[in-house]
Amino acid sequence: MIKKQKGRTLLAFFLLVFSFLLLSEYICAGAERERHNMPQIPVLSAPEESRQQDLPPLIQTTTLEEDYKARVRLGLSFTRQVQEENPEQAFGNILCSCVRLQANEHYGSGSIYLLKEDQLIIVSNRHLLQYWDEDSFVTFVSGAAESGEVIGLSEEADVGFLSVPIDRFSWQELLELRNVRPLRKDMKSDENRVMSGEWEAESLSPGKKLLLIDMASDAYHPVMKKGEMISDAFYLEDFGMEMLYGTGEALPGMSGSGVFDGYGNYLGMLTGATDRGEIAAVPADVIHEAYEMLP
Repeated sequence: MIKKQKGRTLLAFFLLVFSFLLLSEYICAGAERERHNMPQIPVLSAPEESRQQDLPPLIQTTTLEEDYKARVRLGLSFTRQVQEENPEQAFGNILCSCVRLQANEHYGSGSIYLLKEDQLIIVSNRHLLQYWDEDSFVTFVSGAAESGEVIGLSEEADVGFLSVPIDRFSWQELLELRNVRPLRKDMKSDENRVMSGEWEAESLSPGKKLLLIDMASDAYHPVMKKGEMISDAFYLEDFGMEMLYGTGEALPGMSGSGVFDGYGNYLGMLTGATDRGEIAAVPADVIHEAYEMLP
């Protein structure tokens, strides 16, 4: 009796295994049929040229020389300007355009009027540059001291220009320099809200803040001097022309310093002062005319 039960048990076990194997084969065959019935997505290999076109563009690096020359060509070498009147911030922005001049035994101040591909153009007073000789030199805020050559003295205004070759600087030093941003009466265009008529009216109206740079006392530690506009066109007989007239502290050796507004715009060049704290400056449009008259 026991043997018969064992036989039945083994038979049942083999039938169960055989049924499982048949069911597995049926499921796999169904899956295979389903796979063949599904639409196949073709895998395409893109041509080499097409794959290259899909790649993001490479960033082309430039040299410091190329950066400097591109900035000059594109007219991007102006000093930075603050969007809201802030003499302290403007002072930091314009220092890179300020210089001190030693002309023989006379010393004074000046500004980088224009950066060019082969030279720096410095503007200062004629009454200082008339003493310029081969031993004279320009000191920049960085501490660099270089010689230069007078390229023109105005006959109408107390204005003169000096050229300093750029080959005496490294490209890194040149990229740290900027030329002044003149705000002239004849500039009516709005260049990024810099030289619009609205800004001009604000900068040249009586009572507006003026900013001067004292590099005469210590060329390596410039000091900000403040003042206010009295008139942008006040006739002064001593100069025989209309001058920018205002208040401010002007020390010996500051002749030739730029006169700026609270945004950092170059309004003119300090030329004279009184012991009552009044200053006179050649307006920026007169300086522009003098530069245009250079041979």
